[in-house]
Amino acid sequence: MSVFEKWVCHEVTESWRRTRQPVRTRVIADLTGKHDRTVRGVLVRLEARGLVERRGQRGGWLPARDG
Repeated sequence: MSVFEKWVCHEVTESWRRTRQPVRTRVIADLTGKHDRTVRGVLVRLEARGLVERRGQRGGWLPARDG
């Protein structure tokens, strides 16, 4: 896992802990200064690995449940 992927995963988890709301791709993109398509690609890869999960088509991202 790349450093950027680790950072994105960490930000999804921390956002969930702070707000108990799914984090939008755009929020992470704004924090990093990266394009939202780049961040979305990373999130999709993390989802395939089971580290994050998507809430609906436009609902945002959450850390994956452990069980």
